[in-house]
Amino acid sequence: MSKMEIYRVTKDSPRWQKIGYNAIRTDAFCFGQNIPVECEFEGDDLDGDLNIVLIVKNHKPVAGLRITYPLEGVGKIERVCTVREEQRSGLGRIMIAEAEKWIAERGIRHIVIDSQDRAAGFYHKCGYATNLEVDPDIYHPNKKKRHQGPPPGLEDVPPLGFTCVLVEKYLDDPEE
Repeated sequence: MSKMEIYRVTKDSPRWQKIGYNAIRTDAFCFGQNIPVECEFEGDDLDGDLNIVLIVKNHKPVAGLRITYPLEGVGKIERVCTVREEQRSGLGRIMIAEAEKWIAERGIRHIVIDSQDRAAGFYHKCGYATNLEVDPDIYHPNKKKRHQGPPPGLEDVPPLGFTCVLVEKYLDDPEE
């Protein structure tokens, strides 16, 4: 029987939890999708206001995501990832549900995800709808436009093979 634990990681959490989440990202995105490590971790503030959902199974980090609050009244779920050998195991739904619960506890009802187009179907099954009317860059207020080409030194990296779409969900008001 496997033991699974879900952690809510913040800047005050044990260091191993933050390292565990980054290990999952490295496996899922850098090795699993060939995203260059420089792109995956560019701009991360590892000492800032972290909000990470981390799933550990049998003492191994297997899935994680982070939550940011880019605009007032909006929670954003980002960098949703599962190690390759655990993908399609149901961990994604568990993480999304935990993230929604954490966001709702802050009184926020609007959640957005800047999703890879190939993952949008998963989010639709979780109750999210694609919104093609909104430029996802509005949810990156402190970063330069994402579509300005590769970072310096990565001009030789081939295109990643996906585009991003915005999916969003409005949580029910618990007082209704």
